[in-house]
Amino acid sequence: MSRSKKIQPINERIAQDKGLSALLKRANHLADLNKRLQPALPAPVKGLCQLANIRGEIAVFTCENQAAASKVRMFSRDILQLMQKEYKISVKKLRVVVQQAE
Repeated sequence: MSRSKKIQPINERIAQDKGLSALLKRANHLADLNKRLQPALPAPVKGLCQLANIRGEIAVFTCENQAAASKVRMFSRDILQLMQKEYKISVKKLRVVVQQAE
């Protein structure tokens, strides 16, 4: 005997699950911040990195390869100052992670 479950629209499911709702809200906030940050980055690193997370006072950026990550690290002071002054984000350290190819 099989029981059929009612299929629930995703937006209703998200609204019911507070944890999922908060996670989605945070992901959207980070995506929006990354989108606004990209054009303001120093020219040599534009498009080389993406803001992935902000954990306390640490901004986490991802890069596709080690060369891009090294360049982003060279401009970390400029990026931190930009985030602090222009976006009022109190980060003090930049962490750069190289994404593994899939």
